Amino acid sequence: MNQELKQEEREVIKLVGFFKKKAESWSADVEISEEFKQLIETCDKLVEQINLHAQSREVIISERELLKKLVKDNALCPRCNKNENLKVIGTEKNEKGWQSNKYKCRKCNITFVWNAPNNPWDMIPYVESVVAEIEKKAADKDLDESAKQHYSDSIAQMKGNLEKLKPVVENSTTDIANLELRDKEMAEIVHKFKKHLMIEKIKLED
Repeated sequence: MNQELKQEEREVIKLVGFFKKKAESWSADVEISEEFKQLIETCDKLVEQINLHAQSREVIISERELLKKLVKDNALCPRCNKNENLKVIGTEKNEKGWQSNKYKCRKCNITFVWNAPNNPWDMIPYVESVVAEIEKKAADKDLDESAKQHYSDSIAQMKGNLEKLKPVVENSTTDIANLELRDKEMAEIVHKFKKHLMIEKIKLED
C-alpha cells in the first residue's frame, strides 16, 4: 500500500475491500442489485483517485526533501576554523526570518549559529543581499582594476546561481500550494464517502 496514504484514505480503502469481498461472496448465489453495482463502481473510481493523488503527493514531497538538501552551508567553527567536530544541534531564525543551522563544536565546546541560511527558500534573499553589498563595494571609485574584476566575477557567479535556483524553488512552492489545496479537497471527498460507506456497511450487517 502507498506509504503516502493518510489514515482516513487507508480506512476508506479498507472499507472498499469489505464491500468488494461481499460482492464476490454474493455473485455465485445472489443477484447483485444495480444500486450495489454502482456503489462498487464508485468505490473503484475513488480508490484509483486516492492512489493517484497519493503518488503525486509522494513525488512532490520527495522532490521538496531533495531540494532542502541542495543547500550546504559549509559551516566552520569560529574558534578553530574547522568543520570536523561540528554537530547540528538545532536551527534558529534571524531578524529577517531566515533559518540557519545551530552547531556545537565538540573540540572547542562552543555553540554558534552559522551566518547563512540552511534552505533554498531563504538562500535566495540572502544571496541577493550579498550581491547588493558586493555591488556597493564594486562601485567604489578608489578600487583598483583587479579588485573590480574580482567583485565583478563574484557578482556574475552569484547571479548565475540565482537564475538556476529561483525557478526550481518557485516551482516547488507552487507544487506544494497546489498539493495542499488538492489535499483539502480530497480529505473532504474521502470523509464524506467514508461516512456513506459506514452507513451502507451497517445496513448490510443488520
